[in-house]
Amino acid sequence: MPEKPSKTEDEYFAKESAKLLRQKREEAARQAQQAERKSHYLKCPKCGADLATEDYQGVEIDRCPECNGMWFDAGEVESLLAREDAGVIDIFRSIIKGVGPSRG
Repeated sequence: MPEKPSKTEDEYFAKESAKLLRQKREEAARQAQQAERKSHYLKCPKCGADLATEDYQGVEIDRCPECNGMWFDAGEVESLLAREDAGVIDIFRSIIKGVGPSRG
């Protein structure tokens, strides 16, 4: 007759099983998060269309061909504003005035 596992053996295998299950769940969650990110990569946050990357004065800007939205990555606006070209600053001022609270 085979010996029954001791209480410590049962605890060890229960802990190992729980550890493996936790690792598998974490890996599945990571893969699900990566798949979610890929499904949104270079998609317009407003309408969901594919964004087109355009070069504007040496800065790559993402533009939506469907809704004409313009999307900037971190530091791109600052890079454009740092230029001495007054036309760029005027464009941003007009954009900001257009989306700011109306004053009457």
